[in-house]
Amino acid sequence: MVSALARYPSLAGAAVEDVVGSRDLFGYRNVVKLAVRGRADGSLRAGVYAPGSHRLVDAERCAAQHPALGEVVAAALEAAAGLGIEPYDERSGTGELRYVVARYGARRRRVQLVLVTASADTTRLRDLTRRLARRCRALGGVLHNHNPERGNVILGRRWATLRPPAELVERLGGLELRVSPASFLQPNLWTARRIYESALELAAPTAADSVIDLFCGIGPLSLYLAGRARQVTGIEEAPSAVRDARANQRLNRLFNVRFEAGRVEEVLPALRARRARVDLVTLNPTRNGASARVLAEIAALGPRRVVYVSCNPDTLARDLDGLARSGYRTCLARPFDMLPQTEHVEVVALLEPLG
Repeated sequence: MVSALARYPSLAGAAVEDVVGSRDLFGYRNVVKLAVRGRADGSLRAGVYAPGSHRLVDAERCAAQHPALGEVVAAALEAAAGLGIEPYDERSGTGELRYVVARYGARRRRVQLVLVTASADTTRLRDLTRRLARRCRALGGVLHNHNPERGNVILGRRWATLRPPAELVERLGGLELRVSPASFLQPNLWTARRIYESALELAAPTAADSVIDLFCGIGPLSLYLAGRARQVTGIEEAPSAVRDARANQRLNRLFNVRFEAGRVEEVLPALRARRARVDLVTLNPTRNGASARVLAEIAALGPRRVVYVSCNPDTLARDLDGLARSGYRTCLARPFDMLPQTEHVEVVALLEPLG
């Protein structure tokens, strides 16, 4: 984080705090997304691609992930091989099973399994689901995702529920969050809770404040803020995440928060045109960061405080420099070890107007 900020003279005054560690160094990861391949003996294997290649590295039982994920994934691969379900071959476009996606829900101690196939036929997948249900006590819902498109995008658009429930309900601090299989949830919930608590602390909303939460996902930070602010507006582009965010607002009975669907670049100007009052802005974009247009719209709203949550120090530093040119100074950056055993950190940054 220090080296990323050092590239920009405008960020020279920002304080970089010590990294906040994770409670768990192993077994913390609650989700895996694994490509499926075949072995010469007819069995199936699953893993991730080595950086910059299509060489598959086995990762069914990675030490970073919760043990229940490995148990369910291994059983699913064995059952699929036993039923003659062939792995997908990306070169020829033949075969059926492309990916397995598994997510562990700590609240109910169950694993949600998604089977991604190139075929729309679910007959053998339903047989697979019944075998897994008899074998794996940790199994929760099982879903089918149909992705016939060539390329490395994991999920397609069509879903079917093979075994309910179709969503996980997870607890995060005082919140309960419904998460559908296409929506994003942080992979380390203990650290995610500390990040949202830190963002709330730095934003410091009062009962008179109006807050906008950009790239809000399924709404956890919006809901944290709603516990203290007068009004919170969350903005999110992904349809499944917006549906989950609205369900989470109802689930937690927080009626001073609303979620708007659409691209941040398009929704923010509409809010500004309505002359909506904005006291605080929070944002948590993807690794690519925020566009110059989004940064300009934030500055035009004139919030007294901006809290930026990022999973990429390089794009964060770039965007902090952009906000500096629009009149906002970075007061501090607080890194968190979201993914122990890797080089990645998540960062919460606080900005205030110059002068």
